[in-house]
Amino acid sequence: MLDSFDAIVAPIGAAEFKAEVLGRRPLHLEGPSDKWAELMSWPVLNELLGMSSIWSAASLPLVLDKDPVPVTAYAAPAVGRDGGQVLRPDPTKVQDYLRRGATLVANDIDQLTPALRAFAGAMEQALGGKVQANLYLSSKRKQGFRVHYDTHDVFAVHVMGEKRWFVFEGRAEAPIAHLMFKSQPQDHHDRAKGALWKEIRLKAGDLLYLPRGQYHYALAEDGPCAHIAFGVTYPIGLDVVSYLFERMVAEPVARHNLPQGDAAALARRLNELAERITAVLGDAQTAKDLAAFIAGFRYPRAEYALPELIERAEERWVVRAKGVRLVEAGGRYGLVREGSREAVEVPAEVKTEIAWVLARPGFTRHEVAQAFAEVPRAKVDRLLRDLERMALIAPA
Repeated sequence: MLDSFDAIVAPIGAAEFKAEVLGRRPLHLEGPSDKWAELMSWPVLNELLGMSSIWSAASLPLVLDKDPVPVTAYAAPAVGRDGGQVLRPDPTKVQDYLRRGATLVANDIDQLTPALRAFAGAMEQALGGKVQANLYLSSKRKQGFRVHYDTHDVFAVHVMGEKRWFVFEGRAEAPIAHLMFKSQPQDHHDRAKGALWKEIRLKAGDLLYLPRGQYHYALAEDGPCAHIAFGVTYPIGLDVVSYLFERMVAEPVARHNLPQGDAAALARRLNELAERITAVLGDAQTAKDLAAFIAGFRYPRAEYALPELIERAEERWVVRAKGVRLVEAGGRYGLVREGSREAVEVPAEVKTEIAWVLARPGFTRHEVAQAFAEVPRAKVDRLLRDLERMALIAPA
C-alpha cells in the first residue's frame, strides 16, 4: 500500500528521510518495477486523458523541443463544465503532437483517482506541506524543458518507461513562486546550474527527490515514458507577513496616513510601526494562530462514502468520559482520569480529534464528518472503534 510515507520512501523509511535528506540533498531511490503500479498505468492514463471535458489548455499544456506549443495549435474555445468558455484541447491534435515527440503535462492530477489522492494525502500528513501533482509524458529522446529549478520540493515518481535526469550542483536559495524568480532569464540558469552532480536513469518503480531550487533537466528515451512530479510547498516566513497584514488592520498606527515631507516624522512613524509589529509577533494569540496555520497547511482531500454516508448519517454516540482529561508532557499526549496519576498514552496525530470528542456530551456521524472533513474516513473510523474499546464513547 502506498498510503504511508514510509512505503513511499522505502527502503530508507520516513524517519531517516526527514532527518538526513529532506531539504538537504537530492536522492535517487530504486524500487521494484511494479512499486507504483496501483498509482498509475497506461490504461489509467488513457482513461484520464479521455475525459476530455475536464481538461483545458492550462491544465494540459504541450512542450516541443523545449518550447511551449501555441495553445491555438491544439485547443479551441468550448463551453466548460461551469458554463464559462475554456480553451479545450482537441484529442486528435494532442495525439498528433505526441507522435512527434511533444511532452504532455497533465496538471493537478492528485485528486483524480483514489490512489493519487491517498498518495498525496500520505505525503502531506508526513511532511506538513501542501502536495500537488503533475504528470509528464515524454518520448523520442526529446527534451521537454531547459535546465531549471522548481520553487517547491519535487518527488519524481517514475511510473512508466525510462528517462535520464541530469541533476546539477547549483541550487537557488529558497526560491518561491514569485516574479522575482519566475522572470529570471535562461542564461542566468545556464550559468547558475554549476557542474553536473549526477546523471540518473529513472525506471519504473524509482523515485527521485530534489530539494526546491536544485537545477536539473530530463530527457526521455526512444519509447514513451511518464513520471508524476509531486511538488511540496511548506509554510514560510512570508506567510507570517500575510498574517501580520490582517492583524495590523486593527492597529490605528497602521491605518493612519504616512507623514509627508518630514523625514524625522516618517522615521518616528516607522519606529512606532516596528514596535507594534514586534508586540503583535510576540503575543500568545499570534503563536496560537500560526501553530494552527502550520498544522492545517494541506489541501482538503474529502472522500464520499455512499450509500453508507446517508444510511449512517444519524449514527450517534454518547461520551462516557466524565472526569477524563487530555494532557500533554514533553510532546507526548495521554488521557488521565480525575483522581488518578496514570495516563493512557494516545498518538499525537489524533490529539485534535480526541479533544473534540471529550469536549461534548455526544455526537453524530454527520457531525464527525463535518468537523474532520480533511481526515481520511478510515482514520476516523479507527479512532471511534478505539474510543469504544476504551469505554470513552458508546453507541447511543
